[in-house]
Amino acid sequence: MTEFDEVGFKTIVERHWNYHRPCRHRLWSSGRVGDVMQFEAAPVFQEVLGGDQDGLRVWTAFSMNASNLFSEPGIEVTEFGFRSYCVECTPTPFFGVRGNYKGHSFVLMIHLEPIPNSEPVEIIDTLGDEVRAIKEKQP
Repeated sequence: MTEFDEVGFKTIVERHWNYHRPCRHRLWSSGRVGDVMQFEAAPVFQEVLGGDQDGLRVWTAFSMNASNLFSEPGIEVTEFGFRSYCVECTPTPFFGVRGNYKGHSFVLMIHLEPIPNSEPVEIIDTLGDEVRAIKEKQP
């Protein structure tokens, strides 16, 4: 049996992830539990450089059309749902998907907010009017 195409899967998810302001990264984690690939994706924190918000930690909202994601070739969704923030069990609200990608089982958790206490991975440079990665903190 072939290996799970992790790069291809992430590329598909990122194609449907639409940030509302400039942002280039997502925080990804992945691992295998038995025969199931498990992924988590979350928006990242950014740090403002310059202007009256210099040093402020922010993040950019995003949207995703789940129907378009689910209709991608090779993706078969068997179950999906969501969970709100819960002090006891869920550090961020998320949308979860279980299914198969090119015949391999996967679970995908898309966090709707950045992971609490994660470090900023991008700079919003208001002086240079650009968004760039913090090299030492890229996910």
